[in-house]
Amino acid sequence: MSIKKSFSKLFVNSTCTTYMLGLFFLAIAFPSCALVQKNKVDNNGKVPVEYALTVAAINPPAGDDAYIEVNFNESARFYKIPKNAAPEYLELLRMSEKTNTPVLVKRANEYSDIILRVRRKK
Repeated sequence: MSIKKSFSKLFVNSTCTTYMLGLFFLAIAFPSCALVQKNKVDNNGKVPVEYALTVAAINPPAGDDAYIEVNFNESARFYKIPKNAAPEYLELLRMSEKTNTPVLVKRANEYSDIILRVRRKK
């Protein structure tokens, strides 16, 4: 059977043609739908970020290190808070670790690991 006969036999059927047209329009419409993202903020690293995180562990500074290392349950990263940070920030972090409650942690941008501020989650 030639290719021409196979093609005409396949596409002469109206049901098959309808399905093929449906697939064609779906393939065209899908990429345009995938590009639209609602409520997505474009953060280029210059905007401060604040997340609700629960403290997993607070590690004391090693030697002359100027930062205290903090681990959170929601993140695999290690965050740092300066030794000379406000005492209430450290107290909130310790309380979060003991009671397993989230606190709001502010950083300079999405890529920073330095904690700028800690406050209670309302």
